[in-house]
Amino acid sequence: MSLRDQPSSQRAFATFVVLALAALLASGLAFALRQERARAAAPPPAAKSRLVAVLEGVMAPNVTPAETETFRIWVQGGATREGFAPVEAIVANKCSACHSPGAQFPPITGYEDLRPLAVETVSSGLFALIGARSLHLIVFPLLFLVAAFGYLRRTAWRGRRLLMGFCAAAVAFDAAQWWLRQGHPGAPWASGMALAWLALALLGLAFLALAAVVLKELWLEPRSY
Repeated sequence: MSLRDQPSSQRAFATFVVLALAALLASGLAFALRQERARAAAPPPAAKSRLVAVLEGVMAPNVTPAETETFRIWVQGGATREGFAPVEAIVANKCSACHSPGAQFPPITGYEDLRPLAVETVSSGLFALIGARSLHLIVFPLLFLVAAFGYLRRTAWRGRRLLMGFCAAAVAFDAAQWWLRQGHPGAPWASGMALAWLALALLGLAFLALAAVVLKELWLEPRSY
């Protein structure tokens, strides 16, 4: 059954879902933008670094004050690859048993794993709990997956597949640029905000177009496409 042939109650529910996904995406984009601004600015104070906050909180029994200070100095120095050696030694000695691939907890053993946590700032809210990694690699793709395959593909618009392809490309581009920039923070294309702005703008534009097509299909009078 196409969207326009559904009863009013089901169309109202579909509208609610699409608008709720749009609100969730907008909140996620705002959070990602704040994180990018913090990343582009001066190194965050140690008290606001997510990595240091974890070391001083739930992980405090597993590290010594001196080891935490080593992490703090690395964060305050910009969390660079050049200064990672002292941190890497602590990670290999204290963290690899639980955070290596295949261990009990997610792998957090290399520079690419730790730097995102070092530059992220501590804040409250759902997305702060989720973290930037999951936001870009899991949350954004799932939002588009639900909206595109749940609703967009059921519209009668002939260009729906092209729009679905654009949505998939926007999600893939955002995930790829975020992932690649984690391992190359000093590269000219990775240190600025232009690439992040472009990725977030494409995500917003793609979902805006998707929502417009779906809502039109739900509530406007059928027209020949």
